[in-house]
Amino acid sequence: MADATIPDSPGSLERSQRRKAVFASTVGTTIEWYDFFLYGTAAALIFPKLFFPR
Repeated sequence: MADATIPDSPGSLERSQRRKAVFASTVGTTIEWYDFFLYGTAAALIFPKLFFPR
């Protein structure tokens, strides 16, 4: 009797998990970079005018 959770080939589950981890890491890094970019832009262009008016 075969268990449904056991993959057909031994490396297929490991490859699938590796792909998911790489994808999740890429998405997370992209979101973090974009957030840093937006904050850096706002810090240079908007925040000085708000906190240090002339």
